[in-house]
Amino acid sequence: MKRESMVALSLIVVAIIVFAGYQIALAPSKGVEEKTVRAGSKVQVEYIGMLEPKYGSLVFDTSIYKVAVDNITYPKVATFKMKSKDLYTPLRVHVEGKSDGGYIKVVDGFSEGLIGMKVGDTKTIIVPPEKGYGYGDKNLIKTLPIVEKIRMRETYSVGQFKLFFDKSPEVGMVVENPIYHWPMVVEVVLNNSAVVRNDPEINSIYHSIAWDVKVLNIDSSADRGNGTITVKHLVDKSEIFRVKGSLKDNTDAQIFLKRSNMSLYEKALASGGDKTFILTDVNESAGTYTIDYNDVTKGRTLVFWVKLISIDKW
Repeated sequence: MKRESMVALSLIVVAIIVFAGYQIALAPSKGVEEKTVRAGSKVQVEYIGMLEPKYGSLVFDTSIYKVAVDNITYPKVATFKMKSKDLYTPLRVHVEGKSDGGYIKVVDGFSEGLIGMKVGDTKTIIVPPEKGYGYGDKNLIKTLPIVEKIRMRETYSVGQFKLFFDKSPEVGMVVENPIYHWPMVVEVVLNNSAVVRNDPEINSIYHSIAWDVKVLNIDSSADRGNGTITVKHLVDKSEIFRVKGSLKDNTDAQIFLKRSNMSLYEKALASGGDKTFILTDVNESAGTYTIDYNDVTKGRTLVFWVKLISIDKW
């Protein structure tokens, strides 16, 4: 009986030791804390950069390939640039520091938002323009009428005609308007000048640089006999930030926009040169739309979804 008691006591002691060891293993070590991002940390993050919800949370940039290729779940701004798959990797950031050893300096709002995060954390960071990419150049923002008048007849020197259309003018010759892609007819060639008539059909739709236009009216006697063509730019609120335009690869249009007597739309195109513009507003009650040649990130509050992948240097 005495021996049995000793065995039982031994088992109890072993059990106590095992349990105590288990408790010690579970207890956090004193003085050891899980690292959080701080100023100066070098980290890797996955991110999705978006416009505000009022603009449809359209994605303008991401480090995640699956997000980049999924335009249903993650609709994009018109200027979103797709990269090769191997370039979609976590972003290496030097938090509140300069670019160094493959880790880059990012805008203040993004960098500040990472502070305090732990590995595996996700977070939504709101970045206003002053903490992001700035406000851009106001001169690159153009508000234009949805309905406008275009001169029907234009007079060019023979040299200008050759420059615009790469051929000498002849009466009855038909060329294409490089902006609206409707026909133009040479009416008169006299004294080194050519009178050319824009010749669209009323109620017809033509494609301009970025969207369609509809011909509402043609008045051949208006403007002292030069005539006017009234067109409507077929822009819609649903297309805000989803439509872009550029003259970069349109040499004919660039040359054509060096003439005088341009419409407001044409002047806006000419002012942008080979930059890309994006449709940023349609105000139907005011009868206007707005295009912006600034990068889409400028002048807007941005939303970043981020996930902290690693803290490489604390």
